[in-house]
Amino acid sequence: MKRITKLNKIVYAACFVFFLSGMAQLITSCNNAAPAEETASEEIPVHKEVDPMARGKELYMSYCQICHGENGDGAMAELLKIQPPDLTLIAARRDGAFPAEEIRKIIDGTDPVEGHGSGDMPIWGITFKVSENLGSDEEVKKEISNIVIYLQS
Repeated sequence: MKRITKLNKIVYAACFVFFLSGMAQLITSCNNAAPAEETASEEIPVHKEVDPMARGKELYMSYCQICHGENGDGAMAELLKIQPPDLTLIAARRDGAFPAEEIRKIIDGTDPVEGHGSGDMPIWGITFKVSENLGSDEEVKKEISNIVIYLQS
């Protein structure tokens, strides 16, 4: 039968402390962050001076096309409970009028529709703020407006 003596306890404790200090050094040495003076000059790009149509298409291709595709037939469409609509027919479904404000509200999540609030479609207002590193709600609104401009085209 093994007996854990006082000496064994001290050895185990010393090994544990040594292990923790080694892990702490490893974690701090893995920090590849640039010095503060280098990162201070780098700014997160904000798409202020770009063509809204081009930026809208870029965002659509990055975030929307996977489900909506070119005609409601994106790669993920068949896996969803509610099929995404063909966004090229928005105006046609509304007698030729494109409801820009309604589309903005659907995209940013303030006007949920079936399929969007169920978790099938992300709330893009929140998603854009995080994934596009946008600092303000105005920047988020601008990006959503760019998508609306693209969809309206």
